Amino acid sequence: MTRSVAALIYARPFTLEEGYEFSWRAEHPTVVEGYILVLKVDRDLVYPRQVAEPVLYVGDQTAERVNIGYKSGHVIAIVPEKVDLSKAAIWLGTPELPERVDAETISAEQAKAAAAGIEAFGSKAVDASLRAGGEAVSFADHNEMLRHLATLITRYAPDEKVLADSFLMIGQ
Repeated sequence: MTRSVAALIYARPFTLEEGYEFSWRAEHPTVVEGYILVLKVDRDLVYPRQVAEPVLYVGDQTAERVNIGYKSGHVIAIVPEKVDLSKAAIWLGTPELPERVDAETISAEQAKAAAAGIEAFGSKAVDASLRAGGEAVSFADHNEMLRHLATLITRYAPDEKVLADSFLMIGQ
């Protein structure tokens, strides 16, 4: 099952003064820059499970699904590098545990996405999402970024207020 996300709503580039290990990919790259995205998704694809779930891909990278998004239909995601969003397809791929996904898996999933006709949103949609996201933002560390993401959860997935509140408490 390979399915495109419905819409790219918000995109904001970020940098981190102190990087962190990205656990949503087998190679565990260090995140020092990337994008924060808000995506409109098919709610049934992000229904919470206790087993492998569809992995979120952005181009040749996995993305961290920060919230569940089932009730709101919105997923806030962290893309751990600056990809060209106007050329990168964004989709939910084969169910798996993201920490098992490596470059070889991503390549196979890209082929499935291409065969399913999934394409990048294009420059018009990306420009609109970047306007919605605003200028690039710099965070001291991952914890500060999570506190910022609480505001996005509150706006786009208000049913997940408990998660937003927990992010606001980090480092307090």
